[in-house]
Amino acid sequence: MSNNIVNETIKNQLNHRSIRRFKDKAVEPKVIKTLLDVANQTSSSVAMQGYSIIRITDSDLKKEISDICMQKHVSVAPEVWIFVVDAYRNAKIAASKDVYTDYSNSMDRFFQGFSDALLSAQNVMVALESMGLGGVFLGSILNDSQKLIDLLDLPEYTFPALGLEFGYPDENPDIKPRMELELKVFENKYKREEDYGKAIEKYDDIMRDYYENREDNFRLESFSSHVVNMLSRVIEPRVKILNTIRKQGFEFALEYIPENEIKRMYKNLPKEVDEEVFDVSRLGFKSSSSVKEMFEKYPFVKDYLLMINPRFNVLKTITASSDFEKVTLELLAEMGDMPMESLIYMIESRIDEE
Repeated sequence: MSNNIVNETIKNQLNHRSIRRFKDKAVEPKVIKTLLDVANQTSSSVAMQGYSIIRITDSDLKKEISDICMQKHVSVAPEVWIFVVDAYRNAKIAASKDVYTDYSNSMDRFFQGFSDALLSAQNVMVALESMGLGGVFLGSILNDSQKLIDLLDLPEYTFPALGLEFGYPDENPDIKPRMELELKVFENKYKREEDYGKAIEKYDDIMRDYYENREDNFRLESFSSHVVNMLSRVIEPRVKILNTIRKQGFEFALEYIPENEIKRMYKNLPKEVDEEVFDVSRLGFKSSSSVKEMFEKYPFVKDYLLMINPRFNVLKTITASSDFEKVTLELLAEMGDMPMESLIYMIESRIDEE
């Protein structure tokens, strides 16, 4: 640290703390205007400015957002801002020119907007801390992204990316130690540790000391135990967040990827069970079920299949032929080079979304 170049901006950044308790003092309008100007000048992917900010001033709405976050301090924070992926505005601008493309709602546009939103939020944090304010980011707004979308009346092609609450600090917490740079800064290629438990021992000790000695202590744990606790914690809407993003109109353009090409760190060993023949699925599908009858009952499934696996493009021609009557789910799985059980599981998951 002593070899660092330090100016006032860097000093503030090196002293960053998350602030959750604030004085009963409003943030002045000129400060708000300055912070919004800072947000507005943030770097933007291909200059598309694919994000928006919603400032929450309604106390009842703050309370509902705090319930989503499961953090009471959100309800009484002087300022709560929600940074939003916004591909809606640019799609509407293009439409005003009578231009309609298939890429206004692509994953590329989503991640451009997501990056823009996060960069803007971080710029605002740096600026507000330089003026003596403090704040905390609220990734917890994604605990129930669909509910937040409804509360904020977000249109299609938008999605809440990150929250930020801030004000004048009414606490002075210790600076939380960070992991050694050697564990997360590499040169030219990713560095894997032979033993991550051993590699993290020093930082584990530092974090135990931090929690033991800080005044406002509410837990006592090492970093590795914190990791285990967080990875074991499941908030159902967050696990299924891609479904919400899709409902907002964003197109994934997914292709079928064979199981053996998917990188996985761990896999549960298969249990030793007697081999059994697939019989009937949860919704009543069998290997002999007619694909034509399935499309008639669930017409949206055809578009879904075309989206997830390019091998299913054959359906565009075969559905118009007399041979389509003979196509079963077993044959469809062969066309897509997919295990039939996996295909049926994906189809049923799509049906459940409707």
